[in-house]
Amino acid sequence: MDKNTLAIFLPHDETNKYQQLMMEDARKAARKAGFEVDAFFSGGQVVTQVRQIYNCIRGEAFDRTLAVIAMPVTDNSLNRVASDAVRAGLGWICLHRQMDCLEELRKQYPSLPISAIGPDQLEIGRIQGRQFRLLLPGGGRVLYVQGNATTSSARSRSQGVTDSIAGSRVEIDLLDGNWSAEDAERTVGGWLKMVMSGKARLDLIGCQNDDMAVGASAALKSVAAYLRKPELENVPVTGCNGLPSFGQRLVNEGKMAATIIMPSSAAAGVDLIAAARQGKPVPPSVLLSATSYPDEAALERVARTRR
Repeated sequence: MDKNTLAIFLPHDETNKYQQLMMEDARKAARKAGFEVDAFFSGGQVVTQVRQIYNCIRGEAFDRTLAVIAMPVTDNSLNRVASDAVRAGLGWICLHRQMDCLEELRKQYPSLPISAIGPDQLEIGRIQGRQFRLLLPGGGRVLYVQGNATTSSARSRSQGVTDSIAGSRVEIDLLDGNWSAEDAERTVGGWLKMVMSGKARLDLIGCQNDDMAVGASAALKSVAAYLRKPELENVPVTGCNGLPSFGQRLVNEGKMAATIIMPSSAAAGVDLIAAARQGKPVPPSVLLSATSYPDEAALERVARTRR
């Protein structure tokens, strides 16, 4: 049987807007290249994701699967699975996460498409840090909600923020929001109740994705009522991912101060596999560029009007 299916494994569930975009973009790119796509969501569970992938390596899906495109739940959680996949003759494209095994696998299986693709996470953090400085030209306190400290993407973004605010009067409090609106609302709400019950100051909440920004906004609203501090509802919130129908829309509606447009890596993964099928070389890694929304010049103009 001619293998023509790409199996795409995403770490969250179908309600995650960015993961929806990744799946849709992968399907569009696959249709253009003549591939079929099987898409799977693991609900944040490593065990579920491992089981799903092994069905393509050893189960009924093996006969039709050409390659795996996976965004692991956590860094290096799929190293052994990736080794088994390429040993079975499947290509392997990792999205957004760190996998220490890929360099060695490329050496062992040079005929297979093996690569890592993702946005420049450090630069995303630097963009966020510059947004904070532009939105708070006189400095201030920022609650920074990272996705999950166990992932390299969250750590790199946090490092980028630290780089950008160095030498400024912007101060950061770090909190984990686990990439989801629900978890961000819970953790931000708890932090606000504990910290803001007195005379503490909060000038901005920055989040590593737009879903968490929505959760943080909900927490601000509920805690404002709980503490009888209506001014909390006016604390600006920023995010990242910047989908036109979600993050950019929230900025345009005035519900977020800024976001970052992050390209979908899944379509780029499909393109690499298509190129490999045509005999073209596959690079060990691909970094995708992100941009501020609104752009940084526009944010600076807004900041000037507030001075």
